[in-house]
Amino acid sequence: MRRILILLSVFAGLAIPSFAQEVPTPVRAKLVADIVTVEPGESFNLGVLMEIDPGWHVYWKYPGETGLPTRVQFKVPDRFSAGELKWPIPLAFKKTDGGIDFGYEKSLLLWTNIDVPSDAELNSNVDIDSVVSWISCKEICIPGKANLKFDTKISDLRKPVNIVLFSEWQHSLPHTSSDSEIPFSVEISTIKSNENKARVSVTMVSKSPVEQIGYYPNPGDSLMVQNLQYVTSPDNKKTKISFDVVALNGVILSETVLDGLIVFTASSAARSGVELKIDFSDT
Repeated sequence: MRRILILLSVFAGLAIPSFAQEVPTPVRAKLVADIVTVEPGESFNLGVLMEIDPGWHVYWKYPGETGLPTRVQFKVPDRFSAGELKWPIPLAFKKTDGGIDFGYEKSLLLWTNIDVPSDAELNSNVDIDSVVSWISCKEICIPGKANLKFDTKISDLRKPVNIVLFSEWQHSLPHTSSDSEIPFSVEISTIKSNENKARVSVTMVSKSPVEQIGYYPNPGDSLMVQNLQYVTSPDNKKTKISFDVVALNGVILSETVLDGLIVFTASSAARSGVELKIDFSDT
């Protein structure tokens, strides 16, 4: 119910122009791929590139307390398959009421991997439809939507394109927890308060200098994260993040997994992140 009320307040602030006013269009979306033609049995990347006007932002898959996640749906031909959507590390936008939203400014590429069947017919056309929706916010919030189409040909020769674009955005993806490049070790402990609530502690011990550590939860609609706290040792080598997790709407906490990211700045001054999954089955 709280989420519904918050979203109603967001839409209450949407720009509703008079006949003499024009609704701003701060976001423009288009489809981009890393191929012009593709061979049978191969795969290729297909994504939605969003260009965002200065001062505006769109939202991550968990937007925070307000807003709505950006959504991309691909409709692929029979026997083709699309993988999970790849989300770059978002930014955190601090609000005047003390809350935090998560999203993107300037530009955003959300993409997936498309698998082509091995018996796809040469010289046949491949048509892919996508539906993209978002909320863009500045002083006001404006909903946006685009129906986009992509077409390519099945060929006996792969013809690549946009290699630099996809390579740059690949570097903006978070690491997995098993990645050896992560500059700290992670230890997670959970203590159940009752059937619906647990206290979580995430302790990170740095292998190399890191700064500006933050935790970005992705609780979805079944969990709620509260009372987020950070404690860092005087030498900046150890950081403890603690918070409460509450199960909502009759969800059993011990049957859930909390997704999220630890976001940080490495010694190279590059902003990075690591996926963090917290399993409550043993809590």
